Amino acid sequence: MMQSHRRITQTYRQKVLIVDDAVDNIKIFVNLLRDDYDTFFAKDGKSALKIVFDIMPDIILLDIIMPEMDGYEVCRQLKSDRRVADIPVIFISAKNQVEDETLGLDLGAIDYITKPASPAILKARVRNHLQLSNAMKELRRLYSMALDASPLTGLPGNNSIAKQIESALFNEEKICVVYADLDNFKAFNDKYGFAKGDEVILFTSRVLEMGLKANGVFDYFIGHIGGDDFVFTSPLENAHDVAQSIMLLFDEGIIGFYTPEDAANKCILSFNRKGEKQVFPIISVSMAGVDISAPHYKKYIQVNDAFSEAKKKAKSIQGSSFVMDRRKPVQTKGFI
Repeated sequence: MMQSHRRITQTYRQKVLIVDDAVDNIKIFVNLLRDDYDTFFAKDGKSALKIVFDIMPDIILLDIIMPEMDGYEVCRQLKSDRRVADIPVIFISAKNQVEDETLGLDLGAIDYITKPASPAILKARVRNHLQLSNAMKELRRLYSMALDASPLTGLPGNNSIAKQIESALFNEEKICVVYADLDNFKAFNDKYGFAKGDEVILFTSRVLEMGLKANGVFDYFIGHIGGDDFVFTSPLENAHDVAQSIMLLFDEGIIGFYTPEDAANKCILSFNRKGEKQVFPIISVSMAGVDISAPHYKKYIQVNDAFSEAKKKAKSIQGSSFVMDRRKPVQTKGFI
């Protein structure tokens, strides 16, 4: 089964921080890079360290010879702080001795360019190091997801889901995050067995993916909380249509997991949580959506609370359903 875990992001210009005590040098670098990146500057080491935490740049161009705190010390402090240690640093300095370059690289800089810097070479090195940094971030993300993945579906688990939503909140992405779980799944498991239940879980993960792709959404995230609980993201404008497609696909396909007799009756006789025999309808899917671009959502726990509220409403509807959080209800048949 193909899976996509790419992030849905708005247009993002990478940030370059230029640290140099010479204003003329700053002007040269800004003019050279501002068409491709958002540029920021600091004229001394202490200011640079403060700005780093304010803007979290994607790369830093760092002079060495500066008053009070030189570039070596700035780099040393950056690399000793795990919050910013992975930001690539390129030294740009008039110090051109081998020992100068060696010290800079030993401190953790990714490159060392001597002044005067060739504009073409500087632009190429900034671009290449940003590409390398992005590739390393993606590898770390995928590795983290692999460690966190559900052994059944291979989808990212709870930690990855939380990080995904927190990242989307931070980037103010205009997306809908949808919590999906199955109704009457335990009764099915009790009657048909866990192996058959696992098949239903795998089927559900495929349906979520198919529902997204059927509506032209290829840049999305699907996570598996565990059991019959999932989370997925969709662009806000597609969320309603995606949910409708998922319900149709699920309802058409789930019937195939039942015996002909149960399928014809559209119900099964199984046991409730008290161990008593009870008639249960065919499994359906309930979905709770949250528009995380709403200004009152700042943290993952707030989104989680909204899920709980909308989920209760979805489960109160017989059959498959989709409910947005109560601040933005969807008014249509099968939806509230």
